[in-house]
Amino acid sequence: MIISYKNGREYDLDYDDKAHSYKVDGIKVPSVTRVVDGCFPKNLTDWALSVGEEEYHRVIDEALDIGNYTHKWIESFLLSDKFDCENTNPSIEAFLKWCKDYHPKFTDAERKVYCDRFKYAGTVDAVAKINGRVCVIDFKTSKKIYKPYHLQVAAYAQAIKRIDGLRQWPLGIILRLDKLTGEYEQKVFEPKDHMSTFIKCLELRQWSSLRIKNDKNKLESKNESVSNR
Repeated sequence: MIISYKNGREYDLDYDDKAHSYKVDGIKVPSVTRVVDGCFPKNLTDWALSVGEEEYHRVIDEALDIGNYTHKWIESFLLSDKFDCENTNPSIEAFLKWCKDYHPKFTDAERKVYCDRFKYAGTVDAVAKINGRVCVIDFKTSKKIYKPYHLQVAAYAQAIKRIDGLRQWPLGIILRLDKLTGEYEQKVFEPKDHMSTFIKCLELRQWSSLRIKNDKNKLESKNESVSNR
């Protein structure tokens, strides 16, 4: 697909769904989620040990199934504007409650973005206008709103600001859709306040991929100079 910037620049973005990887003009670029996960790895070790391997995989698979289904349902709803009332779940009901409360005017769903300034790509869950303000929305079905989520939204907001040529930063919204209660929790914030931290994560990822040269010859030359005294 072609990512077209308002200033006329165009980039050929290729997304591999199976590998969850992105290439721009044939060159692989990091995804937003992997950049953030590299700085804030999901620490499930203690919990996994406490519940056992079988239970661990059951709970994780169930959570992924719910999360993936919820995202797909919302994407279909936003693109077709059709309400499939027979195949909802509590997370979807929470999303519909939020829509009723805030009346968002959605402009994008599952939008692929590429930031040419910092060389990263990603997929934005949704973009909407609420009370005249462009909002970048990330849907979550997790147990709570975790801090690293803010960095994901900041990166998406930066990309959309550049692509669309916006003068004002979009507002960030993390919308947690509870899997059990059907209630929602939202975090509204200014993404620009967190972009510098995402850039540090990006720099750390780039550093971790570097091959560090072993300069053992420098040490040997010093030893030789000592032996010659």
